[in-house]
Amino acid sequence: MRWIPNWLAEKYSLLYLSRGVEAFDFEEAKKIFKLEDKRVVSIILTQLRNRGFLISWRDSVDPRRKFFKLISPESIVFAFGVQNLTRDKTLFAKIQASSKHLDCVIGGAYASFKHHRYSTPGKIDIHVNKEDLEKWVALLTDKGTAISIDAIPSEKTGKENVHIHSDLTNDTLKQSTIINGIRYLTPEILVVEGLKSEDRLSLIDALAILITKRDELDYDKLLRLAEREGVTRKLGCVLEMINYEAGREMFPTRQIAEIQGRTDTSYLTSFPKKIETAPFTEEEKEHYMDIGKRWNVKIYLSKAFVSKIVTDLVR
Repeated sequence: MRWIPNWLAEKYSLLYLSRGVEAFDFEEAKKIFKLEDKRVVSIILTQLRNRGFLISWRDSVDPRRKFFKLISPESIVFAFGVQNLTRDKTLFAKIQASSKHLDCVIGGAYASFKHHRYSTPGKIDIHVNKEDLEKWVALLTDKGTAISIDAIPSEKTGKENVHIHSDLTNDTLKQSTIINGIRYLTPEILVVEGLKSEDRLSLIDALAILITKRDELDYDKLLRLAEREGVTRKLGCVLEMINYEAGREMFPTRQIAEIQGRTDTSYLTSFPKKIETAPFTEEEKEHYMDIGKRWNVKIYLSKAFVSKIVTDLVR
């Protein structure tokens, strides 16, 4: 975030006196500023947003209409103070500086990358407490950073793309580990999340973590999480596929047998479930049929997809 000059602070104070932290639209801002020039009003609102003093989003019914909401003065002062705890103003330096004051956990693709170091992610997902959301928006807003907030997508792309989720829970905190002063989701939960979501990038992350962290994973924890989320068959299939492509026993047969022993394979299922949303398949046909028969699963995950990851990561 950047502090604002006097002329912009005057406009912020007028908005705050009139609307507080309630939402308002462009026409209301014009009336509050007593300005008719739409261009000037747009500049004011854009400057407030770019400096971390305001949030904006488009109407879901009429995308031409925009709404705005001020970030409270208390949140702004707090964020500015935290930012100035460190001379380093980079994104992760600010997150680390805030760790003594605010809880947060990094999840998604960036957390996976922190564990496997395989494919560089396109965004950073940060889970925070709902009551701290404004503080995080103010703190992380920067010229080169595009910020999405819950269901509100960023209106721009940046050098760094951050998605702030105000859904942090005690369970998420428990399922995190500290790396260089910042909390990340554990590799076990990220593997399970990847298998559950079934999208291409999440599956790449899940397989990459399994391969690179195979000697460090807590398999009891992994299996418990897989059972809770109903993905034990996917886990067993993936471990067998990795072994097949590696040409050796990366994961012990007894380990896979234990997973199968705790899995209900009485009904037929498919993996991924929706072929039309799985562009990483070579064709809409089954692969790894022998493995699929053992787990009663029609596997549409292509050999080329799995082989690429295994070849890249197995030395």
